[in-house]
Amino acid sequence: MSIRWTLVSSLTNKARSSHCAAVTTTGRLILYSGELLPRIPVEGSLHVFDVESPSSTPEQANVEKNNSSWRILNPASASANPTQLPEPRVGATAVYDPNRESLYVWGGRGGVNMAPLPRHQSGIWRAPLNTPEFAWERLQCANEEADEAPSLRSYHASVLAGGKLYIHAGCPDSGRLAALHAYDLDTNKWLKCADAPAEPRGGTAIAAVTLPSSPEQVIVRFGGFAGYQLPKVSEGAAPALDIYTPSTNTWSTDYPAADPEHGFPASRSVHGLVPFTAPPGSSHHVPVALLYHGERDASSLGHAGAGQFWDDAWALLRLLRHLCRTEKPEARGWFPSASYVHQGKTRVVLTGGLLSSNARSGEVWVGDVEL
Repeated sequence: MSIRWTLVSSLTNKARSSHCAAVTTTGRLILYSGELLPRIPVEGSLHVFDVESPSSTPEQANVEKNNSSWRILNPASASANPTQLPEPRVGATAVYDPNRESLYVWGGRGGVNMAPLPRHQSGIWRAPLNTPEFAWERLQCANEEADEAPSLRSYHASVLAGGKLYIHAGCPDSGRLAALHAYDLDTNKWLKCADAPAEPRGGTAIAAVTLPSSPEQVIVRFGGFAGYQLPKVSEGAAPALDIYTPSTNTWSTDYPAADPEHGFPASRSVHGLVPFTAPPGSSHHVPVALLYHGERDASSLGHAGAGQFWDDAWALLRLLRHLCRTEKPEARGWFPSASYVHQGKTRVVLTGGLLSSNARSGEVWVGDVEL
């Protein structure tokens, strides 16, 4: 098993970290906000790139051609009423709902003090992507001010599962969180779920997957930062994989076996974790999730500097297994998890991120797993 990375675009004006990214079912990559300089949000347009174009395939990748194919979506309400727009931000999350063909953005920080955005701005913003001109809509949740709603935060993790938008962990005004909340897109209500085990954290990653042992879709979590990289393990010990089961509102912790040759994935934060799908009839060794890149050691300068990063990729089967690779993206962190399914198989989309040089990347890489 291996992963084949293909560089499909590289532009300095797309360079950013701590941004939002999502991919539609047709392979449209959507980038939103983030930062080029520490703590200064970039503008809040939606930048669109077609990952499924012929010049983005591994065999015919043409970076120069692709660089000229980006589009910018400007909301129809931009000039009419600026208060109806989400402010530029860092540390927010975005998910794409294929049933409603819409992008959902929640949370983040911004403004002069780079504090978590106020309630109106932090709430759920919806961008329908099935019309020539889109307009941002700030959803007015029925119980937004109640205890069931998540507190303001940034550098949290989000995922869409079972018609619900899950918000997990992250950084409020001070400290870190272990909370999990779910917003039901049908009832327009928040639900407070069970807190996750172990340390409250920021910069963690979650993915909605179906494990071989059960048909129910669950949420798996790996890594994060709690003043140190997570999970915290003794040398040679198995790292924890936390699993949330929606039907029982419970968390459990599993310790997948080591890869016979490469051992375990190391602790990390601000990394990628995406579900994996393969065409019917594939080998029984098909992964259920992919883990890649992320921060290895935090910078002594805090958010103003760059730490050291991983450039590896792992697959969750019955065990977490190392993936061989040739050309690959430079080590990085502080990027959003993003993927989509093409012809029954998952493609990983890695956008931007913070490099060890403290520069922000403007690259787009696509990862194809070869089973």
